[in-house]
Amino acid sequence: VTGVQTCALPIYLLVARTVNRKEYVENEEAMKAYWAEWNKLEQKGVWRWEELIEWDEAVRWHKQNPSEEHGDEVHYGNLFGLMVEKGAEFDEGDARRYWKYRVVFQGNQVKDQNWQIALFNEMQSTPATLEASRIADIYSCMRSPNGETHTVETRDVEQAYLQADMKGPPVYISLPKEMWTAEMHSMKCPIFPLRKALYGHKHSGVFWNEHCHEQCTKAGFYPISEAVWPCVYWNDESKLMLIIYVDDMKLSGPPSAMKAALEEIGKHIKLEIPKGDLVEESPQADKTMTFLGCQQT
Repeated sequence: VTGVQTCALPIYLLVARTVNRKEYVENEEAMKAYWAEWNKLEQKGVWRWEELIEWDEAVRWHKQNPSEEHGDEVHYGNLFGLMVEKGAEFDEGDARRYWKYRVVFQGNQVKDQNWQIALFNEMQSTPATLEASRIADIYSCMRSPNGETHTVETRDVEQAYLQADMKGPPVYISLPKEMWTAEMHSMKCPIFPLRKALYGHKHSGVFWNEHCHEQCTKAGFYPISEAVWPCVYWNDESKLMLIIYVDDMKLSGPPSAMKAALEEIGKHIKLEIPKGDLVEESPQADKTMTFLGCQQT
């Protein structure tokens, strides 16, 4: 447009910097994140060392013992890891800048019991919308009938998908060779049953969504309208609104009910305060929270 000047703004489009293996194996802090991820997966029972078996033996067992729902269908996939530096736009030493390693299931290379490309049923989960998040923000600006000013708090779900059990046809996984034991090196194709809905599997999001819905219901929240407002919940007793976007939660409403509600949800779903947020140690007016990468006070 004639007469209109433009300028370049320093906008960060990617807040997680990808890191290659050569860089992170030489960084002590990055390697701490690397081993922390593998240890968490082991502790959460993603696989169990005592269930080690040869792939051929697993296929043979399922052929001899077919299930009513899936017959002798068996799936096989690999695990691999991705390292990123989250919050790379922040200064060194900022709590929001840290190394993160994520182990995932290689969902684009899944084989069945005949070593053919595995086929999946069509399943999908729908997270909360941006409009729902904005409605929660509006609700946080209101007052209760008793005059109490509303507020909003956010929480991350710690390794959300791993809190849900794996379902569907049996899935077996192969670990990277750096994780192999001496026994595994003597085997042809050592595998383990996948016990948790690991990131990367085509249906892990569905399994987590079902698990999350069940646990939120136990905590006294019920869906407002699953068809129109997916993953938006209401607690009629506390008058709190809960927005869930995969593993990010936003709770809006009377501050006097916040702590008890978060504790109740925390009994069923493991939560954590987003890194760098000022919540517990700050007065109500100075709280800083993050939801979907956006900070708000």
